[in-house]
Amino acid sequence: MAKRTIQIYRYNPDTDVKPYMQTIEIELDGSERMLLDVLTKLKAIDPTLSYRRSCREGICGSDAMNINGKNGLACLVNMLTLPDTIVLKPLPGLPVVRDLIVDMTLFFKQYHSI
Repeated sequence: MAKRTIQIYRYNPDTDVKPYMQTIEIELDGSERMLLDVLTKLKAIDPTLSYRRSCREGICGSDAMNINGKNGLACLVNMLTLPDTIVLKPLPGLPVVRDLIVDMTLFFKQYHSI
């Protein structure tokens, strides 16, 4: 088993005045190959954690987030490539709806105008 430290951007507009970073220590048993697997495990521990996911194959892009300062898809990031401390934030430049979920309305409006 390996212990990892996950720092997650948290924000619930119904209860939080401003966003904050939550630090979580988690034991991984090796079955969590991808970062999305770790997020699923964290969600089982804390059901208030909010993030998007869908296909788990890197096609839909719904689990896009900022991972250690680089934008990526949680379903494509192998845990073996990440350091012991992982920092997760929402995509930059988009309004945050809650935790790691951003409002994609403007993005899709611009996308459809092309």
